[in-house]
Amino acid sequence: MRAGRLKTRKYKIHRGAGGRLLLIALLIAAAAAGAYAGQQSLLPLHREVPLDPSPTLTPEDGARESRQLVLPGSAWYALQLGAFEGESAVQTEAAAYRSRGAAGYVDPGGAYRLLAAAYATRAEAQAVQHQLNAQHSVETYIVEIARPEVTLRLTGQRAQLTALQDAYTLIDQAAEQMSGLSQGLDNHTLTASDILPALRSQQETAASLIHRLDQLFGASAPQEVQDVRAILTDFQQQLAAALTAQGSTALGAQLKYCHVLCVCRMAAYAARLASR
Repeated sequence: MRAGRLKTRKYKIHRGAGGRLLLIALLIAAAAAGAYAGQQSLLPLHREVPLDPSPTLTPEDGARESRQLVLPGSAWYALQLGAFEGESAVQTEAAAYRSRGAAGYVDPGGAYRLLAAAYATRAEAQAVQHQLNAQHSVETYIVEIARPEVTLRLTGQRAQLTALQDAYTLIDQAAEQMSGLSQGLDNHTLTASDILPALRSQQETAASLIHRLDQLFGASAPQEVQDVRAILTDFQQQLAAALTAQGSTALGAQLKYCHVLCVCRMAAYAARLASR
């Protein structure tokens, strides 16, 4: 995320009947994720990350090799509902917005930014921004959640490298899936009964991959692995909350939260790698 693009200010919550329509307005223009062409100009970062041997594996899985893993550059455009200096204040606001169908995601990057939803293009974010302001008197600010391209050169056992690569892929695919499910729910092309099986499947996949990372790396996992495991764990927990959500408004808010979580956490992860 780019320093200097954050406008630090707090926006008023406008109550009333119009607020109940926030769910529909937030993602009416949402689309599935796509690669951000402008990131192609970024120079990739090459990092050597040695991986310690895992417990005994089959000869094939335990074979030691070097591999290059690329986290592609990307960008999403989020609607920021406010920015706060203290966590207590932002959590109160977040809960209020979640009850109205927004993600209510708190991003602590530099200040506590409160995000409603994320969009694949700035134009989509602007369309919803204007709609929220004109129809519901909700003021927002568009922030770009940019992820730099990072290339990792890894040495370790084959199964370790594959598991880490699968973790990167899962989180990116999950971001796209959560966006699509949220869009379908808001546009009434999907119902909760359509969405819940996909969430259960995603939760099982995340849990399986977390277990796999634990088996392969154990307590000696390098920081790069610990960080991505933490993202998967938080994502899995939010999926559990989505599976128990009561009503379409709560489900929609949770889908948006899962989406923004994947986008923001992976952007921060890549930025940390780029700064080392």
